[in-house]
Amino acid sequence: RDPQPGDHIVQVYQDLGCHAEPVTSYLQAGLDAGEAAIVIARPEHWARFALKGEAVFLDAEETLGKLMANGMPKWDLFYELVGGLISAQRRTHKAVRAYGEMVDILWQRGEREAATRLEEFWNDLAKVHGFSLFCAYYMDPLDSASYGGGMQCVCKTHTHLIPARDYARLDNAVIEASRKVLDRAL
Repeated sequence: RDPQPGDHIVQVYQDLGCHAEPVTSYLQAGLDAGEAAIVIARPEHWARFALKGEAVFLDAEETLGKLMANGMPKWDLFYELVGGLISAQRRTHKAVRAYGEMVDILWQRGEREAATRLEEFWNDLAKVHGFSLFCAYYMDPLDSASYGGGMQCVCKTHTHLIPARDYARLDNAVIEASRKVLDRAL
């Protein structure tokens, strides 16, 4: 189904190549339908999202720097900058689709509380401006440190989860786990 206003999608990924395909599909479908596309990502990732049509691109690190004070995102700064951009796009488009990497930057730095707060800000902003959002986290869901609370933390602020698509790694993890269990049983 097409994303609805308020949808907050997250993808967990290990391979940026596998990650780019669903992001591009999400944004391109919106552009094809006359919707605005906003990309707040690391500039080195922009080219991976091969979009046909006009999208607004912001540097995720720079944008994040404008939203933070004392190590935490601030609502008024977020609302003014990101909310203002979404509001402006809503005036000229029937809907807005956004993609963001700011939370992943915070997550990778170990700033989990700040990442969660920013996710909550996105949810609050969606209630005001009615847009859909696609986020991404570089995370290994098979890693016990990620799985033991990290995935739960990420999932609780999103409406939809797209799991990582690293099938070879999943197969290897299952084989290794099976060996450990079977070796104990002998």
